[in-house]
Formats: sequence, C-alpha cells, structure tokens
Amino acid sequence: MNFTPSTKGSFMAGVGFWALLWLTVAKLDEIAGCLRLRRWLSTDKCLNWISQHKALALLGTECANYSVHGISNPLGVTFAMGGTLVNVIVICFLAPARTRIRLLLSRRSSSLFKRMQ
Repeated sequence: MNFTPSTKGSFMAGVGFWALLWLTVAKLDEIAGCLRLRRWLSTDKCLNWISQHKALALLGTECANYSVHGISNPLGVTFAMGGTLVNVIVICFLAPARTRIRLLLSRRSSSLFKRMQ
C-alpha cells in the first residue's frame, strides 16, 4: 500500500476527528452543566463504563466509524483507520489508566486524611 499525501492526510484527519470526540467526552461534565443534563451525563460514569466494557465500547465506536466513512472509498478507509488507532489507545489504555489513577489517588488522600486526625 502506498502512502500518498492524500492518504496520510486522511489518516491524520481521522486521528484528529476521533481525538476531538474523545476530548469532548473528557469535557462532558461542563457540556452537561450548560445543557442542564448533569443528572444523566457525567465524564466519570462514561469513562468507568468504557473501562468495564472495553470490547463493547470498541465495537460501537468502530461500527460508527466504518458505517459513516464506508469501506468502498480508500480515503474513507484510511480516515477510519486513523480513528481506529485513537479508539484503541483511548479505550484500551487511557480510560483504564485514568480509572486506576483516580482510585490510587482517592486511597492516598483518604489515608492522609486519617493520619491528620
């Protein structure tokens, strides 16, 4: 497969698009506050669910990715491949790492609070 400037650009556009969508999930608390939907939407709830259901989350994002961009156009496929790379990184590595770090920090802060009393 030859990587022409158009395929590289399409791949990078897919990376950028899906990175933007994941950053939107990271800011979901603020968006929900503006729309008065805090009761139903939360960044922590979404990312915890994604961490617990990695396969289903990846399957859903890839179904959306390839159904929108299709498999008949080579540039659409390279766009979707860029999105696939970002989705795998976020779903398999970043979301679980965020959950573990938050758990460790909460344990650490509770132990520090106990020591101060």
